[in-house]
Amino acid sequence: MTRLGQPARRQALMRSIVVIVLAVFAGRLVQLQVINGPEAAAEGQANRMVTTAQPAERGQIISSDGTVLASDVARYEIEANPDIINDTDLDSGQLIGPGAEVLASELAGPLGINQTKLEQMLRETDQDGKLKTWVRLAEHATQEQWDQVRERREAYLKVGKDPGVFGSKHYIRSYPAGTLAGNLIGYQYETEDAKRVKQYTGLEQVLSSRLEGKAGSIETEVGRKKQPIPGGKEISNPAVRGCDATLTIDSSLQFEAQQLIQAQVDKTKARAGMVVAVDVQSGELLILADSATPDPAKPSGQTSGYTNSRAVENTFEPGSTGKVVTMAMLLEGGYATPDSPYRVPYQVTLGGQVYHDSSGHGTESLTLTGVLAKSSNVGTLLAAQGVPDQVRYDYLKKFGFGEPTGVELPAAQEAVGVVHKPGEPPKRAGDPYWDGRTANNVLFGQGVSANAVQATEVFATLGNGGVHVTPHLVKGWNCGSNGFEAAEPAEREQVVSEETASQLVQMMEAAVDSGTGKSAQVEGYRTAGKTGTSQMYEEGNKEIWVGSFVGLLPAEAPRFAIGVFIIDPKAEGYYGAVVAAPVFEQIAASMVDRYGVPPSTTRPTVLPLEW
Repeated sequence: MTRLGQPARRQALMRSIVVIVLAVFAGRLVQLQVINGPEAAAEGQANRMVTTAQPAERGQIISSDGTVLASDVARYEIEANPDIINDTDLDSGQLIGPGAEVLASELAGPLGINQTKLEQMLRETDQDGKLKTWVRLAEHATQEQWDQVRERREAYLKVGKDPGVFGSKHYIRSYPAGTLAGNLIGYQYETEDAKRVKQYTGLEQVLSSRLEGKAGSIETEVGRKKQPIPGGKEISNPAVRGCDATLTIDSSLQFEAQQLIQAQVDKTKARAGMVVAVDVQSGELLILADSATPDPAKPSGQTSGYTNSRAVENTFEPGSTGKVVTMAMLLEGGYATPDSPYRVPYQVTLGGQVYHDSSGHGTESLTLTGVLAKSSNVGTLLAAQGVPDQVRYDYLKKFGFGEPTGVELPAAQEAVGVVHKPGEPPKRAGDPYWDGRTANNVLFGQGVSANAVQATEVFATLGNGGVHVTPHLVKGWNCGSNGFEAAEPAEREQVVSEETASQLVQMMEAAVDSGTGKSAQVEGYRTAGKTGTSQMYEEGNKEIWVGSFVGLLPAEAPRFAIGVFIIDPKAEGYYGAVVAAPVFEQIAASMVDRYGVPPSTTRPTVLPLEW
């Protein structure tokens, strides 16, 4: 034991204890700074890193001639942290932040907010009376507004003062062409729940997977009040922009068609009108126009209450345009030729059912071409007697009735129409079905329903040598540096022989030259087509009229199939020859001019209408 009176030994003991303590501290210091230092520093920095999502810009939707129909526009959510803005030194009580009064005077103008109101926002407190750490100043500020705010923010940061104002970029959808193709484009909206997820309709919905880009992120080092540390660490993962979609729609023709169909709807006091125009060889839809076309930027403000394409969503009986399918069946099946002769009275009784033509006449001696040209229901029935019901049904299906068109619009939006099978009973009381009368009605376009695209596609198929090409709206994609990528080739199917198609086009040319379609004639061009007057059924089986004309030109080498449909005309009559054919003539004339199609130089083959 240590004895009193031996200070040297006590001092040595104390020195030993001090050395041991210092060694422990040194060891701990080495452990913290050398061994665990990098890991601890990294952990500390990780705790100071905040990740902010960077939204991707959505691709544009563009017409075939370069008109932008839909695009993203950058907007900024501008936020403030009153706790930082009004921060004071704990010892002196002096402002460290810029102060609400000064900052409000600087930002009121750029933000378009009353200065007094803005100052109040920058001093907002929570329920405990403490300054808030987050206040939204603007939700959709423009690029110009954010640039002005950012300029003031950077000026403060340069002098070492945090302004407590931040901005986060996002995009909103813009539709710069207004109502142009608004029935096809669709629109953007947000769900009403707390997440406010963006949703789309129309082409915006169908093409979304490629229009949508890939979101990025930025990791930023922040201080104790979550403010970015000047010169702190920042890790950027850039967002990837979505692909641009180029449509087949020609904006110039689409605009004119919208104007013309609206004018005709107004003139005839109709409920609505539609125009379909397709390149028969490629299947590209050049026009898909509706009257009262909606503005995608204001979907909730449409006076018509209609924001989709009626050309695929509304179905109606094709009427006399459907006789073209019957004629194709007769020619292809060897049941008749263009000059086959028929005695055609005004009305006929078949299977106990009476059928008649649209206007009275004596017994006429008509060829099959004359039956089509004069749009005789009775003549069509007489020509098709002996054709089995199943064959009649098969040809309707072969020409696309009752089948999806393939057009890139939401499946839920398209109505494919009704084609009942022979002998199929009705699903509900009052529904049409394939009974003895329906088996005959379908021969002249009744007892079956189709949309405007389906009705036009029958003619496009015949104009393309009997080959059906799936109609489509997307021409291709442009994904940044990859350049233009053409869409997958449309599916093609031989429906009838080239000979049958050629004969039928000649018969339809006679219908325009000498039959019911005279008002559809295009000066300088041979035109083939067919008028139609039919019914459309509403709730409660209420019937309204649909006047239509569908045609091809130039008839000697068809390039375009064009369909015009007027729903429920109440003035100027309701026959397709009166309400639809004149619009066809105007649109057809514009199309051949637009695409530089030379006038016809050959005369049509004269097919006799009578015998």
